[in-house]
Amino acid sequence: MIKNKKKALELLKQKNNGEIKITYNEISKQTGYSRMQLSRLSQEVEKKDIDDLLIHGLTGKNSNNSVPDQEIEYIKEFKNQYPNISISQFRDIYHEDVIWNKEKDDDVKKYNLKVRSKSFFQQLYKKEGWKSPIKHKCFNNDKTIHPLRNPSPRTGMLIMTDGTPHDWFQNGNTASLHMTLDDATDKILSGYFMPTECQLGYCHAFKLMLEKNGIPQAIYSDRTTILWNPKDGELTQVGRMLDELGIELIYANTAEAKGKIENKNKVVQNRLLNDIIRFKIKTYDELNKWFNDYYIDYLNKKFSYSPKEKESEFIPLGNTDLTKIMCIKGNRTILNGNMISINNEYYIPIDNDGNDFIFYKGTIVEVWKDVFNGNVRIFKNNKIYNTRKINGHKIDMEKKKQKRIDDQKQLEILIRERDERLKARAKRS
Repeated sequence: MIKNKKKALELLKQKNNGEIKITYNEISKQTGYSRMQLSRLSQEVEKKDIDDLLIHGLTGKNSNNSVPDQEIEYIKEFKNQYPNISISQFRDIYHEDVIWNKEKDDDVKKYNLKVRSKSFFQQLYKKEGWKSPIKHKCFNNDKTIHPLRNPSPRTGMLIMTDGTPHDWFQNGNTASLHMTLDDATDKILSGYFMPTECQLGYCHAFKLMLEKNGIPQAIYSDRTTILWNPKDGELTQVGRMLDELGIELIYANTAEAKGKIENKNKVVQNRLLNDIIRFKIKTYDELNKWFNDYYIDYLNKKFSYSPKEKESEFIPLGNTDLTKIMCIKGNRTILNGNMISINNEYYIPIDNDGNDFIFYKGTIVEVWKDVFNGNVRIFKNNKIYNTRKINGHKIDMEKKKQKRIDDQKQLEILIRERDERLKARAKRS
């Protein structure tokens, strides 16, 4: 409520003169002043006229709380580093990098810099015409209100995950952040940046989460085809990895159904752009390491909260070997030469001593291809065999293509092309 000083003084004067019967509570409701403020004004109105009291006693003078011009100029110069930044984040960075930074003690003393309130920065933004990238929505009575869901009581009960593309370095090149978020605390657990939302990005994010926190009860995501197969509803390779770890997969049908992680994505987007500048991050390799080693803890201290219950549902990894789980699995047939074929390349199984291990031709084996380093292993009869790649031995995709011949002329052309290729190969040799 906007305070009405003139009305408050008039009512107090009438009350003091006995012209009206009114309580301080009633005057407070009508004028917006507290009982303590009204008590002080009541004493002043007995000594001075109302017109005199309405004229500020410091008219033409600087307030004792006014900010020195040199401090304002220092803040304006500091703001030049961050042309597109929210009020809250700019206040945080100014306090952390200047006021509380020991290396800036000389500046703090020289320019008489102080901790300033959010309202101070709001007024400064307005005065200088600075624009905040965060716009607060205005809601009308017709908008559907979605009731807030209570968070999970324990950590590890429900982990939210999502992939969000953004131009993080503001150079025109987008990348997707694959992130995991604990529902019980709103803590970011891991994040990994890749050029697009992809299988490898989610695997990196999940591996970081698992190694740091353990195995959660459930993971909640949208129906990305990386985790869910829309054709038959069967698990994808990543879904199968989570299933082998005993993690339940829960899918959201709409963006509203996973609003919590959507909101966290917005927080990261709004802040990370300026913090990349602030901490001088130059590449995505640097960003991935810094984001997980430092930045998520930095954000969590600002925005997370304690769970309702202290007990955690995360199960420690213990002796779990993630290399046996986080790989692409499928069946292959042993071919001539004791080989298997994967993605147009050949591999031969070897034993622990590095010698070829012989399987009968036609044997069906399970092949594991590590999702991170591409190493290929064979699993058969509860044993794991490494492989060696046959360099230079690839399937000729041109030969693999089926040739469809409609007439004799096409056959002649095909044979002539084949002969020319053979002659060219003979000359090179």
